[in-house]
Parts: sequence; structure tokens; C-alpha cells
Amino acid sequence: MTVRGVLGLAAAGVLVALVAADRADVPAAARALRDAHPVWLSAGAAALLVWWAAWVLLHATSRQAAGISGGAAELARLVPLALGAVAVNSAVKSGGLAGVALFDGDGRARSLSRGRVHAGYLLALAFTEVAFLVTLALGVVLARWNGQLTRGESAAVAVFLVFLVVRGAALVAAVRSREALRRTWSVPARLWDRVRRRPARDHDVAAADEFYAAVALLRSRPAAAVVPLVAAVAVDFAGVAMVWTAIGAVGGGSRPGTALIAYAVSAVFGIVGVLPGGLGFAEVGVVAVLVSAGTPTGVAAAAAVVFRVWEFWVPLLVGAPLAWWSRRAQPVDAS
Repeated sequence: MTVRGVLGLAAAGVLVALVAADRADVPAAARALRDAHPVWLSAGAAALLVWWAAWVLLHATSRQAAGISGGAAELARLVPLALGAVAVNSAVKSGGLAGVALFDGDGRARSLSRGRVHAGYLLALAFTEVAFLVTLALGVVLARWNGQLTRGESAAVAVFLVFLVVRGAALVAAVRSREALRRTWSVPARLWDRVRRRPARDHDVAAADEFYAAVALLRSRPAAAVVPLVAAVAVDFAGVAMVWTAIGAVGGGSRPGTALIAYAVSAVFGIVGVLPGGLGFAEVGVVAVLVSAGTPTGVAAAAAVVFRVWEFWVPLLVGAPLAWWSRRAQPVDAS
């Protein structure tokens, strides 16, 4: 069994233990879900639509920044690609890179520059990281102010901040020089080779070159970064709205501040967690924050379920067929 499999089983065991420890609250969670308020549920569905639209706008404007132009037809074409990429990235633990395959295939079918296609995707990925850093900072400040950040949550945030520092080093290197970026980009692969006791070898740095080209385009046109950054922030704030409406739907009241903290912590737990989509880990993050804010465990669990239906399961069920359809349609376009 792989290391990830062992860690996944361990995480599942922890979740089972948590459910067993709080089994008295399971009926309360079931009642909260059964009696969910339709107005709040409708608001959550609207937040999901905004979330999807923000993803499409993010990719469209990032591609424009990378030099791929297009009007309404291009925007419509990006809908299945963007939504499919969200689903693929949720199903695969790849740091958000798995979805580029859909854009790459579409680019080949339309004879677009592969470098520009990858640059646009990597720019969108970079904007999402910057936007989430803003959201995380707001959540941490608010949590510290309210005394809602537990030791476990603080540890998860610390681990993710280390991750951000590493990614930030790549960004700084990109501004400095192409060679510096190549060296920084290959550090994780070299470290993994050492862990597995492989001999030193050269690693593919094509993605680093594509990212460098994208950053160079933005340096020459900094105003082009404004709209995609706003779209990336909108993705996160639509996610916060989904948590907020989920809390309200199951009887937890209107608590936007707590929703912001819960969203930030659940995202960190999901990223640090070993399972695709942050399964189990993201839910624990939401429940932990809500319970620390005084929400009954049953209501908190129900809110976590509703939020994850909107933020993970519905996008996966909608995006996966779109990803499949996009891949099937690409050879036809290429002919």
C-alpha cells in the first residue's frame, strides 16, 4: 500500500472516531438537514453560480493577460473547460495543475500557442493563491481577534504558510531571472529524488519557462492583472458565502464572520489533507470552527455537509461530464 493510502486510511479512522465520539449529535445533524431553510438554500445555490462564473472570468482574463484574445465566443468556450478543470483538480491531488490538460487539448485543437495556453492557466493558478492568501489573512486576523483559532487549526495554518513561502520564492525567482526560477522550480523534485535515493538527474523545466513568460507579460502590462485578481478574490468570497448560507440553512443563524474563518480553515485543512478534494479534512475544519464559535455539534456537522455539497460534490458532478465532453470534442475540433 502506498504512503498516501496509509495516510488516507488513518484520516478515515480519525473521522470515524470523531463521529463515534459525537454520535449523540448525529440525530441533531439529520434533523437540521431535513429542516433546512429553502431561502438560505436558494441563496447558497446563487453563491455557487457566482463561484462558477468567477472561475470562468478568472481563466478568461488570465488568458488575455497571456496574450490569447477572444470575445463572447471565447468566454462561452471556456465554460466547460473552467468548470471541468475545477472538477478534475478536486478529484486529483495535483496542486491545481491537473486541469491544465483540458486547456492544453483545446489549445492543440485550435492551433493556439501551447506556451500561451499554459501561461494563462498558470497565471490563473497564481492569482488564486494570492487571493486565498488575502482571504486566509482576513480569516486568521478575525479568528485571533475572537479567540477561535485552536492549536490544530494554528498548526494547519502554519504548514500552509510554509507552502506559500515556497511558492512565493518561485514568484520572486520569476521576477529575478529565468535560471533562478528553473532552479527553484526543480527543488521539490530534487528533494523527492533524495528521499527515494535516486541518482541526481535533470528535471523538466518547461513549466517553469512557461510561467516565466507569463510573468514577463504581466511585468510589461501590470494593469492586465487587476481583473483576474478581482475574479480570484470573488471565487473565495463566493466560497465564504456558501459557508454562510449553509450555516443559516441548518439553523445556525446569520454569521458571516464565522463563515469567513470556517472557509479559510477548511480550505487549509483540505489542502494539507492527503485525500483528493480535502475529503474529510475540510469538513472537520468547518465543524471545528463552528463548534469553537458556540454552534451545537449537530448543527455544525449539518452546515459542513451542506457547504461541501455546494463546494465539492455539485461542482464535481457537473464538471466531470463537462471535462469528459471537452476531451471528446477536441479531436473533432482538430480535424
